Amino acid sequence: MIMKNKQFIILLGILLIFLIFVSSYNVGKKSETIIIPNEEENHIDDNQKSGSFQVKKIYRLPKADELLGWSSSNSIVGFFKGDDTTEHETHQLQRLSFPFEKPETLKSIESNTINLKMSPDGKNIVGSTMSSDRTTLNLMSLTNRNKKEIASFASNKNAFVQDVSWSNNSKSICYLVIDPAKNGQTAVNVYNIDSGTLKTYPLKNVDEKESLTAVSISDDGRKVLLTALHGQQYRIMTGNVSDDGITVQKKRQNSYAEPVWLNNDQFVFLSTGETLYEYDLRNSELSVLLENVAVFKISNDRKKIAYSLYDKDNTYAGKLQGKNILFAEPIYHGTNPSEIYWSPDGSNLLVYNQNPYSAMESSSARFFDDHSYIITFK
Repeated sequence: MIMKNKQFIILLGILLIFLIFVSSYNVGKKSETIIIPNEEENHIDDNQKSGSFQVKKIYRLPKADELLGWSSSNSIVGFFKGDDTTEHETHQLQRLSFPFEKPETLKSIESNTINLKMSPDGKNIVGSTMSSDRTTLNLMSLTNRNKKEIASFASNKNAFVQDVSWSNNSKSICYLVIDPAKNGQTAVNVYNIDSGTLKTYPLKNVDEKESLTAVSISDDGRKVLLTALHGQQYRIMTGNVSDDGITVQKKRQNSYAEPVWLNNDQFVFLSTGETLYEYDLRNSELSVLLENVAVFKISNDRKKIAYSLYDKDNTYAGKLQGKNILFAEPIYHGTNPSEIYWSPDGSNLLVYNQNPYSAMESSSARFFDDHSYIITFK
């Protein structure tokens, strides 16, 4: 009996020690909340804080009769003049690579080839070759220098091609085919680069008074933007693409120039009042991006914009975000460009000043007359 009492007392003591230990551990332990920051949400690029368009260097280019754009991030393509500006290799397509001093000949272009358009990725050029009896649309590769015939039209039928354009992703070539013999009936032809196939889409619901001048297609191939001359104004119309044709919508926007796709649902255009608008096809919402715009160009990734203003002798660059242009700043002073081209990677800007520009009083302004130049960013 005494033995059992001793065992009970020992067990009770062990249990008591255990309870004291657990109690003291919980009292000393503190509750702690660990917050892991969302790096993607909180991170702000240093370039965004200070602006990402700090000019590194400006290169003055040899004089050119025509520039087509960038064939890569450090090469441009066009028709350049020789040292003697009276001598010009009229039909020698040339490439000018970093450091942008001496062009090299790429290939000869037939003298009767017109309306050359380079793809946004810089890999191909499309152009129309005219002859006495035919008009031929050719695709010319800048990577292997091959040439392929896309379409051909007999001149005696009076049909003609108008306004060849590329999709933003360089996958489609789109153009108007107008047939005066059929009361000016117009169709849209779309050539697929990957499949090498050409398809013709008749236009539905088009007013006979609308004189179509241009067409461009969305990257997904489901929508087109049509530009029409109506009286003294240009109008933008949208169209939905189906297997049996393109149905044109009644809604119209007055425009100064051809519209530019931002994505498959949104486009931007310059109005007759020099206001740059963004239009959303999903909800028909029209938003003002910028006013008093003379020329603009959007980068291939659709995230950057370069532009000039009518009341400023500057070229500007900024970031496109939603319906806003952020971190816009002047990147070149003293001229208004006639054309602007972003390099494929968005790191360089080709500014084409086709027309002579008279000097200003400002001593800090630079003038290149009819020259063009490349701006590189840090």
